[in-house]
Amino acid sequence: MIADKSTSYCPIDCGFHDILLDRATRQAYCKIFYYTPLREFTKVNAVIKDVYTQGQEEFMKLATGEIIRLDRIIVIDEYVAPGYPDFLDFTCDC
Repeated sequence: MIADKSTSYCPIDCGFHDILLDRATRQAYCKIFYYTPLREFTKVNAVIKDVYTQGQEEFMKLATGEIIRLDRIIVIDEYVAPGYPDFLDFTCDC
């Protein structure tokens, strides 16, 4: 069961964390799907500038200035976060 991602932080899978760090190290331009703190589904195309820890939570800072908590990320490029295995079942490539 997935924790309520709007409030309590749920640590992410180490393999997925490695993907984020790789993209940040290469300053790669990425397509990112995530939930905002208000549970709004959002997509952004941006460069990852940093992945960091603050307190007990982990975050990603984008070149656009946006900061995303890592457990709210659903997809980065073609990689689906382990906490959202059914996400691609509800997408449309229209």
